[in-house]
Amino acid sequence: MDDFIGVSERDCFQFWAEFARRPGAALGEQNGALWYRSGVPFSSYNGVLGVGCDVDVMLERVRSWALPARWLIATASGGDIETDLARRGLTMTDEYPAMVAHVADVPEPRLDGITVEVANTEPLRREWNDVLCDAFNLSPEASAHVADAHAWPHQHEPDRIYLLLRRDGVAVATGMLHTACGAAGVYGIGVRRSHRRQGLGRLATLVSVQAGRERGATLALLQATKDGFPVYEALGFTTIFAFRSWQIS
Repeated sequence: MDDFIGVSERDCFQFWAEFARRPGAALGEQNGALWYRSGVPFSSYNGVLGVGCDVDVMLERVRSWALPARWLIATASGGDIETDLARRGLTMTDEYPAMVAHVADVPEPRLDGITVEVANTEPLRREWNDVLCDAFNLSPEASAHVADAHAWPHQHEPDRIYLLLRRDGVAVATGMLHTACGAAGVYGIGVRRSHRRQGLGRLATLVSVQAGRERGATLALLQATKDGFPVYEALGFTTIFAFRSWQIS
């Protein structure tokens, strides 16, 4: 179990830190905690990952950026830091169960007429972003920020695979595989709102795990949204801890 926790935490933190590799961005470490500044004015893409640092020093650094930012904590290793964050005016805005499964125990996808493409061109990347942002009902401004953030890793991160699912030629769902830590990290599961309740979120998850299986991964991991949790649990994923996002203001 400790190995699962460690891999899940590293994969998640590395996934978010990669957004700060784009030109003009910055990434660093302070006593085990990572700070990352992509420059995209959306809180997911700037902030702090993990614990171990001086909270006041880290907050001073992040607040100097004048960007929306958050502090992402893994409850398995967070200790008392969340109390310190609350005392300093931060607000916990999201909590995501960290779930794992053995790849061998996850069913293989049955496509039943769905086609899957690797979104490896600019037009496909735009379609991928459009589906994901529609799935989460993001505003045009927020959607533009998400597209901006993903443009660099889409082209330059070899451990990311952006997956686009189509039905009758229409892009209907997204998935993403992240393999930087050797596991099948499943991210970016989204289904167009007009195509929900058709099993597409389940299928996008299975397709992403299958892509990891093809690359030798034996462990699959993800962070679940409220809507996605029962789907992942039914596929055999087990919760081992949670990630909590604290808004830095």
